[in-house]
Amino acid sequence: MDNSRQKVIKIVTVAAIALIILLAVSLVINLVKLGNSLSREAKLKDEIAAMDKNIEASESTLDELKSFDYVEQYARDHLNMKGRDEQAFVPKAK
Repeated sequence: MDNSRQKVIKIVTVAAIALIILLAVSLVINLVKLGNSLSREAKLKDEIAAMDKNIEASESTLDELKSFDYVEQYARDHLNMKGRDEQAFVPKAK
């Protein structure tokens, strides 16, 4: 009886040690995953900040491009149009 009790104690001890090793490995794996996740989160936050800055700049540019002054200047420069109440003078060819 004493011999079988020692066998049970050994089996329980080995099982407990195996469980502790398994839990330690699992803990290390989860800590690595957590570190990777935190690193990824920081990168994504940086990307979000950069994109927000880009959006602000684009909105500012868009507002400028929608303004009457810009449209008028573009029409003068690229489409050979004149402003309101203006007359175009074309020089005579010599």
